[in-house]
Amino acid sequence: MSISGKMQQEAVTPAAKTEMRPGGDNSPPGTTVRSSLRSRLAKQMFPYLLLLPTVGLLVTFCIYPLAQGLFMSLFRRGIVVTERVPATWPKFVGFDNFVAVFEDPEFLGVLARTVGFVVFAVPLVTIVSLLLALLLKRTFFGSGAVRAVVFFPAMISLLITGVVWKWLFGFNSGLINYVLSLVSIEPVPWLQDASMAQIAVVLVWVWANAGFYMMIIITGLTTIPEELYEAARIDAASPWRAFWRITLPLLKPTLSLVMILASVEAFKVYELVVSLTGGGPGRSTVYLIQTIYETAFRKPNAAGIAAAQSAILFVALLLLTIVQLRMSREKT
Repeated sequence: MSISGKMQQEAVTPAAKTEMRPGGDNSPPGTTVRSSLRSRLAKQMFPYLLLLPTVGLLVTFCIYPLAQGLFMSLFRRGIVVTERVPATWPKFVGFDNFVAVFEDPEFLGVLARTVGFVVFAVPLVTIVSLLLALLLKRTFFGSGAVRAVVFFPAMISLLITGVVWKWLFGFNSGLINYVLSLVSIEPVPWLQDASMAQIAVVLVWVWANAGFYMMIIITGLTTIPEELYEAARIDAASPWRAFWRITLPLLKPTLSLVMILASVEAFKVYELVVSLTGGGPGRSTVYLIQTIYETAFRKPNAAGIAAAQSAILFVALLLLTIVQLRMSREKT
């Protein structure tokens, strides 16, 4: 071969050799692999990017306040600042706030009263919601309107609900006592007697929340196959037996959810009590949230104690939720 032929072969550039690769891919080696990795990584990260706004809201409005409250419970500090109570720097006291909470007989009494309210109100609202759901689960003429009427109280602010029922429960001018007087029944001191005031709070709370839980139970009822009821009718099973053998067992997860939600709301009852009874008569209807508020904003240097009370409430709700979930799973 001549010298000029060798020089022409050596003059072939890498780019020219690349053009001669099979498949017509002109990119340098490794570029295709890197772009494939980037594409795969982008596809894997895209769902997490969509979750970022939700995670940000959760951290901002749930996790951060919870952590701040737990941190505050370890310090002695105040929120109320007046001439008699000047602002002070927070002082680390460890678990002294928790010890002070459990040594306070007033707080223990309020805690017991709140637990009693939950024990009576939650089963009652569950039973009422279940009965309403069983009555309104089927479609008939006007069923949508009836459901809307039953659900309507859940859309009203509890403050307004308390004001309206306070007028209805009035001793002398209340509508309820007026109707009772028409049938020769003495007026009932709904809000003047301690025991009757507690019963009134339970009844109004159930009235305000039953419609919401009814809709949840109706949703659970629609998931039960109709074939099971047809088989029960073929076996000549009574409606009561079909309820105990079919409806109730398959509805237990939904009822557990209702009881968990209702328990959390019952422990947090506040607005309704403030507008209905104001915590009276005496302090017979003062519950946990109102006590925490009064401790934080009406007592000097007690914000740490209020934070400890809130932490105790959080732990109680967490344990209650765990117990109810485990009981539901075992029964299921």
